[in-house]
Amino acid sequence: MSIQPRDYQDRAIEALIRYFDHKSGNPLVIAPTGSGKSVIIGALCHRILTTWPEQRLMILSHVKELLEQNFGKIKAFWPEASAGLYCAGLGEKRSRDPITVASIQSVYRKPHIFGWRDLLLIDEAHLLSPESDSMYQAFIAGLKEINPRLKVIGFTATAYRLKTGMLHEGPNRLFTDIAIEITLDELLQAGHIAPLVSKSSVIQADLSTVGDVAGEYNSRDMEAAMDKEALTKAALDEVFTLAADRKSWLLFTAGVNHAAHVEEELIRRGKTAKAVTGNTPEDEREAAHQAFKTGELECLVSVGIHTTGFDAPNIDLIVMLVGTKSPGRYMQIMGRGMRNAPGKENCLVLDYAGNIEYHGPVTHVRPPRQSAQRGKQERNERTCLICPACRMASPLGARECAECGLNFDPPERVKHGTTASTAAVMGMPTDPGDWHDVKAVRYFKHEKEGKTLTLRVEYECGMETFKEWVCLAHPPGFAKSKADEWWRRRGLSPIPAAWEPLAYALDMCELLKKPYRIRVKRDEKFWRVVGYDFTPPPIESEFVVVGEPWDFGDADIPF
Repeated sequence: MSIQPRDYQDRAIEALIRYFDHKSGNPLVIAPTGSGKSVIIGALCHRILTTWPEQRLMILSHVKELLEQNFGKIKAFWPEASAGLYCAGLGEKRSRDPITVASIQSVYRKPHIFGWRDLLLIDEAHLLSPESDSMYQAFIAGLKEINPRLKVIGFTATAYRLKTGMLHEGPNRLFTDIAIEITLDELLQAGHIAPLVSKSSVIQADLSTVGDVAGEYNSRDMEAAMDKEALTKAALDEVFTLAADRKSWLLFTAGVNHAAHVEEELIRRGKTAKAVTGNTPEDEREAAHQAFKTGELECLVSVGIHTTGFDAPNIDLIVMLVGTKSPGRYMQIMGRGMRNAPGKENCLVLDYAGNIEYHGPVTHVRPPRQSAQRGKQERNERTCLICPACRMASPLGARECAECGLNFDPPERVKHGTTASTAAVMGMPTDPGDWHDVKAVRYFKHEKEGKTLTLRVEYECGMETFKEWVCLAHPPGFAKSKADEWWRRRGLSPIPAAWEPLAYALDMCELLKKPYRIRVKRDEKFWRVVGYDFTPPPIESEFVVVGEPWDFGDADIPF
């Protein structure tokens, strides 16, 4: 074999062999996007047919690109393998080989032509409907008429559906067990996939008018909420600021018209961009994909596609301009950025539809739980902690932000209520927060062991003090871009470079323009500064910079 499986891929194959030694069901292999499911499939085929050469296998998928990947990996592991393709879109219709890789769309009406099959492997198994009249179920039923003992293995990164929960649970299930689950944490620690820098943007669309259909957002309502010129421009303003160093942008939008407007705005700003929808002709779609993968096309705007089967390792920015309540769809979208590529350190995710707050960090997404009442989905309101300094999503229970080191201990101050806005205010969160007059501003060095220094800014507003953390010393990325914008708005130049000591910034703080008012908003148990008003009131307020930032007394300066 010219390709050697990784350790976890070998473990997956061994787990399947052990499973069939002791059980007779239909198991699942759960492996994240970027883990190389096609390698597992190819190596498994080689293992089975070299050990039990009389076996006849079949591999099904719904996406042409996945068929090509799976067929290619089989040939890479075993060049002399007797394997054939059956896919009208690829111009191949071979049905008698011991290994047949087939498109479900091409074969579901004619299972009889493939004869006896011992094992059926289904890629992207989460798309298999439990309904008996679905393409997959009809084909499986046809194969079982020939071999009632047919075994089925499902491969997926997301082993759950929005309406019915886990694939191996509930009525009408095809799959019976999980043979092995390879976790994101394992692959991240080993460096086998690219990490996501998953950020929740301050700019959020108002989705209060978006209804539900079968547990998911109504697509027409979603497009109406997202396809607004002010929101598109505000979101792209932030994208162009925070992602200036990103080269391959994949943007998910809410509809065909929305995609066209986003494409137009990207082109107007000097980017090469192409919107691809389900209506895009196949040759035009393939040309766009190829141009995107080679870097000729900078931005790919997607509507309802590119969530499965699209392999472009160069993606280093995902922009979510559409909301979803489906954890599976959320994870499939995030998975587009998880493949490693030369020179790629991570993939930045910018979310403008509340997905990160709803589902949580990608390593801690939970499948939907179904209540007994009509399969109604249950979910806890809180899924994660959003850092008020850098907007990184962290798991519930985290003590500090992994990105900037901010301590998540709740501030000790008197709580007060806020009134949620019902207006579709674009460029601010749905709850805009409250304005507070600023009486004084203090600046401190904030240091956590093993973490990058930050500038802690405290705003004294009457009886309350609000804090924010400015990541001026961070390396280029989301946090540093936000910090540079913070400094720029205060009218002082040059912007401190990441490599300069934070002492330089502190020395310059007294010269910074100070807001007369700040807007604050409560996120879970934390207060976050979300707006600044630099316009002087009719009678100019007196501002004082209180204290000495480098005083080594008993003040709250953690160094």
